[in-house]
Amino acid sequence: MIYTSVPRRIFLFFNYLFMSLLCLVIVIPMWMVFITSLSTNEVAAREGFVLIPKGLVLSNYISVLSTGGYLNSFIRSIWITLAATTVSMVATTTMAYSLAQKALIWRKFFINLVLLTLIIDGGIIPFYMVVRSLRMINTYWSLIIPTAMTTFNLILMRNFFRSIPDSLYESARLDGANELRILVSIILPVSIPIMAAITLFYMVIHWNRYFEVVMFINRTSMFTIQVLLRQLIFHSEGDGAYAILVNNFKMAVMVMAMLPILLVYPFIQKYFISGLMLGSIKG
Repeated sequence: MIYTSVPRRIFLFFNYLFMSLLCLVIVIPMWMVFITSLSTNEVAAREGFVLIPKGLVLSNYISVLSTGGYLNSFIRSIWITLAATTVSMVATTTMAYSLAQKALIWRKFFINLVLLTLIIDGGIIPFYMVVRSLRMINTYWSLIIPTAMTTFNLILMRNFFRSIPDSLYESARLDGANELRILVSIILPVSIPIMAAITLFYMVIHWNRYFEVVMFINRTSMFTIQVLLRQLIFHSEGDGAYAILVNNFKMAVMVMAMLPILLVYPFIQKYFISGLMLGSIKG
């Protein structure tokens, strides 16, 4: 049996206690949203939010799926997220690989230029004017191209590529492989942890995107599920009776808005911590 000192035991006790309370604070609201979405109108009208299941039904989800606006926006959000994540990963991977090469001309200049974006922001109005000048207003490109890359993810992936031994690059070049072949056939297969972590980051960012949709999209038929969910919550906050009637429906839309990320995370989480650690150990 491994000996543990008394101070260490006290620390572990309060650490486990704190983490347990933190988990409850996070899990209980999600559980209440899920159970309320499965409750009948009578139960929701009487109790508001339900913690213990009572009379579970699927009518709220059937209503969401049968309502064309919400179903279409849900499918639309999935396609936008997949397309935007793909573009983001291609752009981030290729740029991170380039910045990781010691032979790159003006490498330090480009790295400092990337880091400068963490400090300086052009602002909302110049951002909108650039997107408008590129004629991307009321197009889904405005949700994909302007936000295709984040500096934080780029730095993480670049640091991971820098941690790969130089001998691996040199042996591939001696065998006659070009840079694209080295990246696709050699570097990416050994970069699965960081690729999975960055992919999850981009998926969460693009799926939860709200501000850019409101700013660049003026047609309600092009809104994503997050915008419709915000409108539903906003309109149900005024009238108490109306809020009670739509409470179950609102909870069902919330669950659907969380569902894609919750389904993807279990398949990526085993790479999550290792990818972040390896991507942050070398600059």
